[in-house]
Amino acid sequence: MELTRTTVTVAGSAPVRLSVIDAAPAAHAQGTMVFIHGAGGSAEQWLPQLTCFVRNYRVIAFDLRGHGQSEAPRSAYTLEEFLWDFTYLIDRLQIREPFILAAHSFGGPIALTFAAAQPQRVARLALLATAPEIHLHPALETALKLPIPLTALERLRPVLAPKLHAPLFVIKRVLAGTLFPWRGWDLLPQITTPTLIIGGQFDFIVPPPVLQRMHRLMPGSRLEIIRYARHLPQLERPRAVNRVIEHFIGVRRSWRGEVESDDILREEGLL
Repeated sequence: MELTRTTVTVAGSAPVRLSVIDAAPAAHAQGTMVFIHGAGGSAEQWLPQLTCFVRNYRVIAFDLRGHGQSEAPRSAYTLEEFLWDFTYLIDRLQIREPFILAAHSFGGPIALTFAAAQPQRVARLALLATAPEIHLHPALETALKLPIPLTALERLRPVLAPKLHAPLFVIKRVLAGTLFPWRGWDLLPQITTPTLIIGGQFDFIVPPPVLQRMHRLMPGSRLEIIRYARHLPQLERPRAVNRVIEHFIGVRRSWRGEVESDDILREEGLL
């Protein structure tokens, strides 16, 4: 199935146009899955998951403000702005039922804050390579906090950030202004939604010991470490990540690897 894009304008004091992938199976969807990427990423970083789960679910992934094909306003890029964008977006897309929410890296603070504030809207929460406190190398964090003019930042982009899907001024504001100071540890005990924590074995940004602490603070959460993966497990080991998510949300597969729906299982007397 082709995953086409649409543009949704999220209103506010300064409306922003967001680029959104929104696809659903030809038959009745079993529910809705929404994916939030990290800083410097884009909706395409979820393609292995979108193409897997669109067979049974409505799948939605969007470029955060300032990222990918979304508009990049000269705003502060605070967590409040991203939360407003997300909340308005799911309303505009008419997602009424509780949905499955998956978030990677910087998407984690958005998802955690939303799930704590509106638990009735989130059926299940999957957190990939994210934590209530995220740091990079101290030298890089210091460099991002320096008062470098925006024009100089953009000239350095081909050297410093050739693979990022956002202008450097956006990355600087997201990381130095929003992510590095953020502490979400107090949110964890408030999360009542069933939660899956996924991390990479060799992720040095969000290492397994941090995820283990996170797991202990979230009653009823489940922790899965993906072997040989780093900070992008959904791209580095997509099949392993998809299997873990499938098990978490209750997708069943036959011995042939085919997804088994509840209707088929009932017909065969297995439910």
